[in-house]
Order: sequence, then structure tokens, then C-alpha cells
Amino acid sequence: MYVLHIVRMWPHATDPQHGSFVQAHIQSLQEVGIEKQGVLVWDGQSTALLSGEITANISRPKNTRFWAKWRQLRHCLEQDTPQILHVHGGGWDSSAAMLLCHMLFGSRIRRVVTEHQSHWLYTPHPGAVWTARLAHARTAVSPWLARHIIKSVGTDQSMHFIPNCLKAPSLPLERSQATHRRFLWVGDMVPIKQFDQLLEAWDTHHLQFPKDHLTVMGSGPEALLLFPKQPGRTYFGPAIPREVHQAMLHHDILIVHSLQETFSMVIGEALERGMAVLSTPLQAVKDIYGEGGNLHIREDFSLANLQEHMARSEKAMAPPPVFQDYRETAVGKAFRVLYDQLWIGEKTK
Repeated sequence: MYVLHIVRMWPHATDPQHGSFVQAHIQSLQEVGIEKQGVLVWDGQSTALLSGEITANISRPKNTRFWAKWRQLRHCLEQDTPQILHVHGGGWDSSAAMLLCHMLFGSRIRRVVTEHQSHWLYTPHPGAVWTARLAHARTAVSPWLARHIIKSVGTDQSMHFIPNCLKAPSLPLERSQATHRRFLWVGDMVPIKQFDQLLEAWDTHHLQFPKDHLTVMGSGPEALLLFPKQPGRTYFGPAIPREVHQAMLHHDILIVHSLQETFSMVIGEALERGMAVLSTPLQAVKDIYGEGGNLHIREDFSLANLQEHMARSEKAMAPPPVFQDYRETAVGKAFRVLYDQLWIGEKTK
């Protein structure tokens, strides 16, 4: 089976983390015997990187205009027709491409879309809605997201929950016996992460608990301005996965302070690496990771509630969980079952 992927987010030279979860999805398919894959990068990055663990042809259009994208896609479709066209994230360009693909190839190419973006909670882009409607199958990285997509595309459209991939810890836990706590924050410094409120809460917290420490791993247009050097906090720059996993082994509590998340891989990674996690009340997080154990869900999004929870946060008390259903092989099998239902089922009609 040949699968051709259209991706918007993909690791590149200046941001090797960008879209790494999409790359993991593609890699998971290799684990279940789909060796022939192609990748079209539609975000315009001229320095797209291909992981050494992935065997796939990677290409990109000459520019980000739709007709350049379509010409590149049509060339790939005609040169070696895939059984599955898998679109990761939707917009006007992907919906138009799906319509043209249907007009030229009919059901010879089955169309799948995987969504991971939280904009479905608000007013989703019409192009994303039509991408989902024109697909033969739709998947979402969390049940919470799947429910919101169904509301937008119509109740007659089925949705499949296929999660992101979580890599198992590869380094031994190193837990400190010190009485002070080491907090870790990971993410992009964008408005939805409420980074300003986190720093305001930390300034108050550090006055009461001067031995506690906060480490930030992330990036943003004003990262260093938002995080000036002060006692009790450290800025480590962009959140490169390998370095984040290493940092998790030397910190006690992960703070997730976001208005919305669709999956939040960092929570699963932190829990499996023996950290406690303090999170804002996000339904997707509850759907994916449950409640209790080393995961603590706040009551609300207020500054006062954040300060209260930080003051009484404890290091991990329960044994680290193991999210075996989110490993690459399990995720790859879920996609493979879906592909087989679409392709083999179509041939036997």
C-alpha cells in the first residue's frame, strides 16, 4: 500500500520540533508494514527535514500559492497513484485539492484527514470543515476534538480517535530528595498559553517559597523579554524534544497553563518520566490521561487558583503510569486498520 501525506507542520532547520508529532504518525505506519510513503510539505519551508528513522519521499511546492501546491500534488498522484491520500490538518487548499482529486480519480484514491487543532472549539475555518466533509474517513487526536468536529461537519459523519505517539522513557529517573520543588514549563510563548499570568503567579510564589525554582523551555517572538533573569527561574530556549525529556528527569512538577489543548503530549511524557503535573481544567487532558494519580487538575483558570495550587503542589507520589496504547506501534495499527477498511473494503464491493 502506498500512502501520500499532505502536511502543514513539519520539522525544519530553524525549528526541529515543528510538526514532530505528525512525523511520528508517519513513522508509526512503518511499524505496521506500510513502507511506501510520500510527504508533501505545504507550509513553504525550504529547509524541511526528514528524520533518519523515516523512509519516505519528501517534496514541497515551489511556493505557497494553491495552484503551485495542486500542480505538485497532481504530479505525485499521476506519477505513482497512491491508495490513500492522508491530509494532516485542513484548510481551503486541502478542501479544494480533495475535490479535484475526487473529480480526477474518484474512489481510486481514498482520502483521510487527521485533525489536531483546537480552533474547532470556536468557529472552524470553512476550508477545514469541507476538508473533513470531503474525506472518506476522519480522525482526531482526542475524543474531545472528535466531538467538536462532528458538531461542525454534521452528525452523519463518523470520527475515529487515533492519538498522538508517546515515546517510552529511555533514561532512568533521577528524583531529588530536596525539600524545595523544581517546576518546569514547556511550550510556545503565545497568548493561549497565558505565559504572562504564569510569571505573575511565580513572582508571588517565589516570595513565599524562595528555594523553589522555575525552568522555562519554549520560544516566542519576545521570549527573553517575557522571561528576564531573576532569582529562582531559568530560561533554556526552544523546547527540543530530546532536551525536554532530559530536563523532565531533573524536575518535579510540570505546569500546563493553557486555555486549550487537543492532546498535550508533554503531559503524557512528564507523567511517564515520573513528574507530577499541574494542569488547567482542560477536557481533552481529562479524556486522554484521566484524573488522579500524579495528574492534578485545577478548578479554574484564575491567577488566584494557580497561585493556590502552586503553593500546595507536591512531587509525584504514585508510580509513573505507562501509556502503552499511545506507542507508535499501537497508533500505526489503528491507522492501518482504517486504511484497510477503506481500500480493501472498496476493492471487494
